[in-house]
Amino acid sequence: MYTTDTHTAPVNPGHTFLFKKLLLACAVCVAAPAAFASDLTVTVTNLTRGTWFTPMLVAAHPAGFKSFTEGTAASVEIQSIAEAGDTSGMQAILPVSSVKVVDPAKGPLKPGGSATTVSFSGGAGTSNSQLTILAMMVPTNDGFIALNAIDIPTAPGTYTYNVNAYDAGTEANDEKKAAAGGINQPGMIFPAFLNDATGKLSSDINPNATGFSNATKEGFVHIHRGIVGSANGGPSALDNTVYRWLNPVARVVLTVK
Repeated sequence: MYTTDTHTAPVNPGHTFLFKKLLLACAVCVAAPAAFASDLTVTVTNLTRGTWFTPMLVAAHPAGFKSFTEGTAASVEIQSIAEAGDTSGMQAILPVSSVKVVDPAKGPLKPGGSATTVSFSGGAGTSNSQLTILAMMVPTNDGFIALNAIDIPTAPGTYTYNVNAYDAGTEANDEKKAAAGGINQPGMIFPAFLNDATGKLSSDINPNATGFSNATKEGFVHIHRGIVGSANGGPSALDNTVYRWLNPVARVVLTVK
């Protein structure tokens, strides 16, 4: 039989202090595991019948940055996207730490088409806790799709968002052909990707239409009311059986790993 010595050795106060420090350090290790950046991929699907999306901007960025605020006047950066499909200005004002993917579709995204980004970092473990996606809708006067500074989920998984169209409010929705490209040019642009197989402008677009003469610009960003269109020979350049749409106009699938 083993016996236990009931005499206790003197305790060294220095050893006790060191032991407590080690225990505390181990507790901190367990309670605060190292943070790793999330890997993100984004897939955008065009849900419209006849409307294209210009080359998209996808960005993970810090909270506090918003590309626009509903109910207020659009910035020139949003105007450039909504009227001309130009994201360069918005790219330039993203916070320095932002991670962006430009033109994941390698060109305009056709009706019914989908595009997936390369993997990029953002969300948990980074300063870029929010996601923004922007692109012009063509043909429209100043319509654009937007996922505007949504919180990136911290838990791994697949998340689906239905995306509305917005009207920048910088131009009247007259639905006629613009005299020239760029911003502050009334009317709609008709890029070459709207051409048919013969290289001519699609027959369901009438570049000679007079447009809606009573249309006025709203002056603030808001949910888009959609294309009105008209029958052949009507005031709109757009065939109402092809180009009319309702929200949502896009679906975004965000994968967080």
